[in-house]
Amino acid sequence: MSAIPTLQLSSGTLMPVLGYGTWLSEAAEVAKGVKWAIETGYRHIDCAERYGNQREIGHALSELWKSGYKREDVFITSKLWNTRHDCPEESVRQTLKNLQLEYLDLYLIHFPEAFPRGAREEEMGSGKRDYAAVTLTETWQKMESLVDKGLVKAIGVSNFLVSEIQEILGSCRIKPAVNQIEVHPYNTSIPLVEFCHTNGIAVTAYSPLANQYFLTEVDPNNTRRPNTKDMTPLLQHPVVTKISEAHKKTAAQVLIRYVIDRGMTVIPKSMRLERIKENYDVFDFKLTEADVGELNAMNVNFKLVDPGWRLWPQQA
Repeated sequence: MSAIPTLQLSSGTLMPVLGYGTWLSEAAEVAKGVKWAIETGYRHIDCAERYGNQREIGHALSELWKSGYKREDVFITSKLWNTRHDCPEESVRQTLKNLQLEYLDLYLIHFPEAFPRGAREEEMGSGKRDYAAVTLTETWQKMESLVDKGLVKAIGVSNFLVSEIQEILGSCRIKPAVNQIEVHPYNTSIPLVEFCHTNGIAVTAYSPLANQYFLTEVDPNNTRRPNTKDMTPLLQHPVVTKISEAHKKTAAQVLIRYVIDRGMTVIPKSMRLERIKENYDVFDFKLTEADVGELNAMNVNFKLVDPGWRLWPQQA
């Protein structure tokens, strides 16, 4: 299999364009997935405090270092959760302890919304923003200090739209290196991706297969989310399968390549070794402009990840 190309961030850090996602990975299983990914060839692991599995990932990484893999060869991302906007340093130090690391390659603000300490996710949001006495500008200044102290090599954001990025760009000393967002043919996010690229901000795409929870019931507390039972899963969509047959690749490989060919990095997730290997094997082909155009045309601005408390200031 081919080696993974890298993308240079505005910080100068090199980020592998393909990573292994750990969202929705059970703590009891995630260590196995991380080991399989690294052994397959992945050199980019995406984590987050909110996922509740960083301690187990840390054990896996420690065992990998002992077996001969080098820390400096693996790009590791984590994220600051909504209830911790007032204390990025405290949070990143706990993350480093859990992951058994001395530094992170990238640390992201997980969502723009900040909520009080101790708030459970089901308690978040009451029809108005609750920044718990901390603004995005103040949080970003604390994030910048993490770079100064050598705790992280680069900082960025996740699930931010244009106006929220502009709020940071208006006063930042270190601009966001990355914006991690949901991207797939049902949610192409073309204006947001173009804004980020124009401003030198890399984009990482999560949920590229749009597969998580796809056939579950609609959340009755979130009227924005359409009933996915009325939609064709991307892995079975005739446009995707047609392109996959033309390239002699799987539908999943086409969807991963779609993100890469749009100039983004991507973090698919799987807990099956054969799928981890399949998702890695995407560097021996490229989509045509026509392929990308057909996939772009499938856009319906559908977000699988759309928590009820998320207050979108605009559509993108």
